[in-house]
Amino acid sequence: MVVVDHGSGRMLVRIGQKDLRVNVALRECTCQAWQMTGIPCPHACAAIKNLHGNVYTYVEECYLLSSQQKIYMNTMIPVETHDMPNLNQLSLDDYRTNTFLQPPITSRPPGRPKKKRRDSQFQHQVQYQCSRCHQSGHNRASCTNLNPTEL
Repeated sequence: MVVVDHGSGRMLVRIGQKDLRVNVALRECTCQAWQMTGIPCPHACAAIKNLHGNVYTYVEECYLLSSQQKIYMNTMIPVETHDMPNLNQLSLDDYRTNTFLQPPITSRPPGRPKKKRRDSQFQHQVQYQCSRCHQSGHNRASCTNLNPTEL
């Protein structure tokens, strides 16, 4: 990146074949990222560094820690921890006598879990029986036996 100063906070930042204009006083850049987010884009950071300025002073006020503290001052209520043990002052006897929260005991059977498979379409296939000749594999409409009484 090459930064060219045009005076009164106006800079020209050249990246390869691309020229971007940065106005540090108005907090503007031609890439529009600084205006959209409120955080200086890389081109603006290069221009600010060229002026030997601090980049953090050019960040919008809503991103500052002091603003965040003002916003969440009344909504964040601290949790009282008077019943909790101080872990730095515990001895080995305290670990034996007190019950601390432990991970759950899980029992998992050894080996690979069994697959739950769907039944095959041919597993429970109904066998048709002819009502004329009483043979399996066809029905009365497709029966080819001419004299079923002789069987």
